[in-house]
Amino acid sequence: MITILAFLYIFSAFAYFYANKSGYSLLKYIWKRENINIYLSTEIIFLIMTSLIVFTNQPLNWIVSILMFMHLIGIAWLVGNPDSFYEMAEESINLDSNLLENVVVITFLIYAGMTLFSRIIF
Repeated sequence: MITILAFLYIFSAFAYFYANKSGYSLLKYIWKRENINIYLSTEIIFLIMTSLIVFTNQPLNWIVSILMFMHLIGIAWLVGNPDSFYEMAEESINLDSNLLENVVVITFLIYAGMTLFSRIIF
């Protein structure tokens, strides 16, 4: 299950990277207000995958549990205060869209590395 989660993070990083290099911004598409269901769906998929790992593995995989809480906070922020979330998203995209796309790709790759590293520790 940990390997599947890591590949899901790597696939997401590849999708954002490929879309950016093709001249299309997947991040801008996902962060539009009318695409809230797509963003929530991806976050919920990551939350379910991380939850399955945390609650079915013994001992507690604390690295994946940190990732689980990060996805949970993202969902709670979007559902609880969507205006604040979209205000932050618009400000971030307006600063430097290309840099933000690269940061998202690097973040997903770090998440994949953390997930695979947690497999070695536990």
